[in-house]
Amino acid sequence: MGEISGVPTSDINNVDGFYTTQGGTGAQENPIVTGAQLYGTTSFWMRADVPITFARSEAFTTVTFSKIECSRAYTQVMALTSSGQLWYNCSANSWLGSGFTADKTWRRYGTDTDWTDLTGGYQSWGAIKGGDYYFMGYGGYRQRGDGSTNSSTGWSMVNNNQTWTKVYMGVRTTWLINSSGEAYSTGYGYDYQTGQGTTSTISTFAREKNNLTNIVDVSSGYQCTWLRDSSGNTYFTGNNAQQLAGPLITTGSDRNGPMPASTAAAHYNCAKLGSFSYYGGCHIDSDGYLRFSGEASSYMRPDNSTADKKGSSGGYKLTSMGSGWTDYRGDDKKGERQEHNAVAIKSGAMWNGGEDSAEFKGNVDPDGSASDSRHWIEIISSGTNCVAQRAGVLAKG
Repeated sequence: MGEISGVPTSDINNVDGFYTTQGGTGAQENPIVTGAQLYGTTSFWMRADVPITFARSEAFTTVTFSKIECSRAYTQVMALTSSGQLWYNCSANSWLGSGFTADKTWRRYGTDTDWTDLTGGYQSWGAIKGGDYYFMGYGGYRQRGDGSTNSSTGWSMVNNNQTWTKVYMGVRTTWLINSSGEAYSTGYGYDYQTGQGTTSTISTFAREKNNLTNIVDVSSGYQCTWLRDSSGNTYFTGNNAQQLAGPLITTGSDRNGPMPASTAAAHYNCAKLGSFSYYGGCHIDSDGYLRFSGEASSYMRPDNSTADKKGSSGGYKLTSMGSGWTDYRGDDKKGERQEHNAVAIKSGAMWNGGEDSAEFKGNVDPDGSASDSRHWIEIISSGTNCVAQRAGVLAKG
């Protein structure tokens, strides 16, 4: 065959719509670029016979996200913009319903611009929209908070009794904070994690038992919960087997709180709560430093020390890591204990570490230092506004 469309085959690159390059290189891995992107491990989104770098999703570079969340079940990710838009990326629309397209690309959900907070649970999602609480997913864990166990395939407004500002889902529990700084919870009372003085299931949202005020943030670990007030004090309730609650709580057993865990005056001013694994994790202080508490032997300390900081030594300042930290994520909302993996953001750079972090790192840099299997290292140097992780999926914005 001498010609194609009148062009000699020796000049085949000039045939319109046929080839743009030659060389037979085949499929190429998705690149790392600025913007929102997902990274999968060998259990997600790929064939076993191609490198894990093919698990990266298509990047979306024209929208900047202010918050990204993952659901623990299925490969589902959602994100918010500062302008109140809701976006999503999913490989399955189980529990999501017909309003979601499961094609592994970033898509905007609807046209509303009053979405203000977002959280992912095990098989569920929660959001604040126009000051109301919306639920989607499996209802059997009482995370709906309206007394029903019905599941919802699509967003359902389930509580507009107050003006809600914050929502957080932990291990089969949901917390809401209202505009008056009061915290409410619902769900399974494992180890007193709902903060209502019981280990029984709570079916509807009720205020935590100590009637705390000026609460602005909530987070969790394995069957436990932290609350933070506007002055930078933290409070803890639930499982404290690894003595990770904070320097004021030295007993390694279930804590029937919320009770003071650290104070701004005596310990440090907490500016943001991190989410913890069963073993340990970090909050962030008002100077932008990580404050570690708990078990460190599985490289849960971002400074790669394996020295524990439990009980009164908790809230330990990781001075060697410097300041500029804005987020730390280390929880597993399915409630499993064997998770040694966390991600964090420092001045736009994304860090990852722990004994279960090897595949995330290899996905980002399979031939470089990021393939280190345990230690904390910087894996993306800039452009990260927000981050989330679940077993098998890492998301950056």
